[in-house]
Amino acid sequence: MEILFFRFVIGYVVLFLIYPRLMRITSLREEMLFIGAGLCGVTLYFLIENIALVYTLASNVGVIVSIAPFFTAVLAHFFLDGERLHKRFIVGFALALIGIILIGFNGSFILQLNPLGDLLAFVAPAVWAIYSVIMRKIGELPYHTIGATRKVFFYGLLFMLPALFLFEFHFDLGRFANMANLSNLLFLGLGASALCFVT
Repeated sequence: MEILFFRFVIGYVVLFLIYPRLMRITSLREEMLFIGAGLCGVTLYFLIENIALVYTLASNVGVIVSIAPFFTAVLAHFFLDGERLHKRFIVGFALALIGIILIGFNGSFILQLNPLGDLLAFVAPAVWAIYSVIMRKIGELPYHTIGATRKVFFYGLLFMLPALFLFEFHFDLGRFANMANLSNLLFLGLGASALCFVT
């Protein structure tokens, strides 16, 4: 939880330094898009994925969340214009799901599945798909990409605040005096958060 919070704070600060202008949103509907994107793409996706890692193997989570593009394509078909599903996609999606199930069985029937963790790992990419579709809609609006991403981070951090009290959270900045900790967090904040979400 701590890493998640600090990485997006760093990302938000960096995006603010790059693009410090305030955005004026013209309607409640548009504001709701930013709120939904922050909730799904910043808070829920990462929280669900991190909780899944507590209950199942990291290899299971890594494989399962890789189906996010498939979920995104399905949602885009229903909620975005011009996004059609073809037979080849459906067959490929079915094969990918079968492959994920086989990997979950670990090539044997010893059943090292952890149903709660694996289920959460399936929920995470579905939430990411919602975020992706919302961001496509935001991308069609006349807002600067960096400013829009910063606004999404703002709402993500806002929704993350209650979770800080639910999970064990320590605001100890002293650990970032360790160069390895600092460089890893800067990579997450600058690269995996600010840069990746903008692009």
